[in-house]
Amino acid sequence: MPSILAYDVGTSGCKAAVVTTEGKLLSTAYLTYPTYYPQPLWAEQDPADWWQAVIDSTHQVMQASHVEPADILGMCFSTQMVNAIPVDAQGEPLGACISWLDGRAWEEAKMVMGKLGGPTIFGALIGTAITGKDLLPKYLWMKRHDPDRYNQAAAIVDASSYLLVRATGRLVYEWTAASVTGMFHLKKKTWDTGLMRFLGLDREKFPDLVQSAEQVGGLTSRAAGELGLLQGTPVFGGAGDAMSAALGSGACCEGEAHLCLGYRSSS
Repeated sequence: MPSILAYDVGTSGCKAAVVTTEGKLLSTAYLTYPTYYPQPLWAEQDPADWWQAVIDSTHQVMQASHVEPADILGMCFSTQMVNAIPVDAQGEPLGACISWLDGRAWEEAKMVMGKLGGPTIFGALIGTAITGKDLLPKYLWMKRHDPDRYNQAAAIVDASSYLLVRATGRLVYEWTAASVTGMFHLKKKTWDTGLMRFLGLDREKFPDLVQSAEQVGGLTSRAAGELGLLQGTPVFGGAGDAMSAALGSGACCEGEAHLCLGYRSSS
């Protein structure tokens, strides 16, 4: 039965689903992983935990759905956003992921806003003030406080990019995930290299951009073996979780709204 594999790799866990091309849900699985809090305001995750949850949930849904690997037409990830992972040229993490929950970069947030006239003027220009949880301050925190890892990194990516490179071997940054970095030109759909230069960030740390519906590549032999799927299975760009929720609600146009709530189960 021709089907699609989809994943929601969130903050507390990974949900996998097998869905037919007609939209019938065949099976789902949910696996959790931890968040670490090594210091006050810090919150980190191990990207390897995400991938292991993807592997285990894939095996569960494939077994439960009785779908054959040859029937999987494609796969994609919806992911948590506003996190920073320094990786090498092969996409291997050089340390923990700085989570979107992490607020360590308060001083850097104030520095960024100060360069544009302070929080009030910055908010009027950009739409809102930023905090230590935003990505621009996190990049600057890493460059300032962890320069060895910053300089060693071939790229600084998010959960989406990490999962895509683990699946396909191709290091990219998907549009919706890039849109919350503060360095994505929303009209031109390119990296804002002028802003990068202004803030002292390195353009080469930010990989090529791909669209949500774009095929990033096919499963590598390594990824296919881990997932129990066929090498070359198409992998698409996917989207950030907030954008996926908006699309699912149907509220995609200007003036439309939806309410999205989340919770952590105690079970």
